[in-house]
Amino acid sequence: MKLLKMASVAAASIALSFVATGALLAEDEQNVGPFSSSDPAGAEITATLTGYASEVAKSNIEGMAAFVIQSDDYSVIEGGHANWGWADYRDNHLKPEFESDKFKITAYGYSDIRVSVAGDVAYATYNSRIEYVYDGEEKSRDGMGTAIRSEEHTSELQSH
Repeated sequence: MKLLKMASVAAASIALSFVATGALLAEDEQNVGPFSSSDPAGAEITATLTGYASEVAKSNIEGMAAFVIQSDDYSVIEGGHANWGWADYRDNHLKPEFESDKFKITAYGYSDIRVSVAGDVAYATYNSRIEYVYDGEEKSRDGMGTAIRSEEHTSELQSH
């Protein structure tokens, strides 16, 4: 178990469950390229990412689950390690870290979220910041991440 791996979750590639894929994945020219957070698609994705980050800040695995695809299609890749599937990430990464007496998240969030849609894939890049206490010492880490969502998972979407 590597407790410091949670500090790099901010830089992970995460397959998130974007809520409004009907508008998001339409193939007209309006939905190609970067969106601002004020555009409908950008606002939906930004809300999903900030909702997920809020649950990470609370170390709330059940809350995080509401924003992700809970299948083997979910993956998180951090540095030299990958978790393939939500159950793998939840059980072998999140639970050991969140339950540890040595590790406590004190703040977590995303900024500079940039959303794009290309064909049947939506993706967002973002900056991240985590503040935490590890073994009694306050620490922080800034990172970057990418969230990717493909149209093939639209039947797995949940309303939030």
